[in-house]
Amino acid sequence: MNGNTKFLYEQYWHERIKKSKNEVRGEAKLNEIFETASSALTEGNRILDVGCGDGSFSHYIKNKFRRLYGAEITKEAAHIAQKQGVFTTITDLNSSLSYKVNTFDAVTCLDVIEHLQDPRLLLAEIYRVLRPDGKLVLTTPNFRYFRNLNKLIFKGGFPHTTPDDFAWRGVHLNYFTRRDLENLLGKAGFARMRFFINQGQFRISRKRRLIRLLTGEKTFGEWFCGSITISAKKEP
Repeated sequence: MNGNTKFLYEQYWHERIKKSKNEVRGEAKLNEIFETASSALTEGNRILDVGCGDGSFSHYIKNKFRRLYGAEITKEAAHIAQKQGVFTTITDLNSSLSYKVNTFDAVTCLDVIEHLQDPRLLLAEIYRVLRPDGKLVLTTPNFRYFRNLNKLIFKGGFPHTTPDDFAWRGVHLNYFTRRDLENLLGKAGFARMRFFINQGQFRISRKRRLIRLLTGEKTFGEWFCGSITISAKKEP
């Protein structure tokens, strides 16, 4: 990652942390991506959150794992994560992870690979640090989401798959569908892939329940979910 891009992320996290400090404290809002990723994880000893940010995901998994680790590029965000009990390292995720082979029971990579110059390098590193039969849970925006295709095909604009506006396209460099992820993970050596969708959406939306009933859960996930959540295993 070049110096300009690194500076963008440092500025982004600085403003985000500053904003969160100024907000009125109240009940935390549910993060659907974190909730879905957490549902894909079982209990274990050590987990690594790649691109952990300020460690917010730790609140969803702290009762599932004994030790939480994080790799993050920005020092300010990593410092906040440490205060939340995450053992963090400052790492450029376009290079190598500073952990030994077969270290972790699970690795999460939540909305990270769309920011990387070459996601294959990170997936190879994740495979290396996972123990045999360890699980990766990965999320990324779904380019095949019908709202993205509507904007591309009928409105003539390229979809921005992030609400972030701190840089053009929120510094998303890559775009993925479910099949793209299956191919990437397969080439990295992963197996037993499974997709997850957030089940909470069906409790609050009758329209989404109806669409799922008419299309089936697989098709619903392909076209009507803005995010992709996939798990995969490192074979023993």
